[in-house]
Amino acid sequence: MLAQKPARIITCAALAVAFAAAPTFSPATAYADSSAAEARLEQTRQQVEQATQAYDQAQGNVDNLQALIDSDSADIAAIEEQLPAQRERAAEAMRTQYKYQKSSNGLLGVVLGISTLDDAISTLAYMDQIQEATTEEIDRLRDMEAELEEKKAELVQAKSQAETERQKAADALAEATRLRSEAQADAEREAAEQLALLANQTAPAAGEGVDGGNAENTANQGSQTVSTVMAGGAVDWGLSEQDFVATWTARIDAYLEGSPLAGYGAVFAQAAWDNSLDPRFSPAIACTESTKGTYCFRDYNAWGWMTSRTFSSWEESITAHVAFLSANYGPTLTPEGAQRYCPPTWQDWYSTVASQMNII
Repeated sequence: MLAQKPARIITCAALAVAFAAAPTFSPATAYADSSAAEARLEQTRQQVEQATQAYDQAQGNVDNLQALIDSDSADIAAIEEQLPAQRERAAEAMRTQYKYQKSSNGLLGVVLGISTLDDAISTLAYMDQIQEATTEEIDRLRDMEAELEEKKAELVQAKSQAETERQKAADALAEATRLRSEAQADAEREAAEQLALLANQTAPAAGEGVDGGNAENTANQGSQTVSTVMAGGAVDWGLSEQDFVATWTARIDAYLEGSPLAGYGAVFAQAAWDNSLDPRFSPAIACTESTKGTYCFRDYNAWGWMTSRTFSSWEESITAHVAFLSANYGPTLTPEGAQRYCPPTWQDWYSTVASQMNII
């Protein structure tokens, strides 16, 4: 098979390491507590998901409140801009009414000055117009001032709520960060413990695993021992989402440069953040299973992934694969996970994926 893929040999020959054969052992013995480990990982994953959802919800509330604050602030500014002119109109209306009343010597003078019915109707109508205009301008001024006070009160309340929601969001983010960091550290520690148990042992596992005996898998050497140690502590979950995505976008883009997956670092990075997954995991599998998308047995499937799903874009398949890894394999690569992904040559697969993760 290797002889038929010279291009792949050139690209990934350095990934595979030749190992000396060693005695066979049973993986069931080494992983007697695997069900408990899986349960712990699932519990941690759910806690991370809940904490992340709490953060997203709190942040959404902050955004909604900020929109209300912006709206109230705009309304207040508009009312305050209109108030001087409205105060002047109300004052002018009151001055007009006062002048008319003074010039007419009051209501009695008006009545005594009326000589005909037409004069009476015209005079009273004019008085009504002056009174109505004055009342309308004063009422409008009062309404504007009342609305201004109401908007200011709403603004104060919205700002107070926003501060509360911001604190909730900060607390939720801190919790999600703590859980993500702990999950990553636990997975790396568990991988190290498993590697210690696997020293100088091989396990030719049965079955096809997730990659279904993918013919393009470059980690295809059986009877190997696991030798590559995945570097721990490479993922800093203490970064903000923006900084995390920016950091890993650059690193993954550099790693995938020149391949069909070039330029999709941001998709990998964002999906990793959203799913609390080591951002190196999926790209490294893509290199192992398809030389970074060069040899895909299905469209937009760079991971030898024997899923019934079909994909119409790299964005779709990358997002789906990262979510799949997080839900089924925990935060990062482990020997136990390698046994389930690529059973026949899992040791070679683990070492190859781990070496690629170290490069990223």
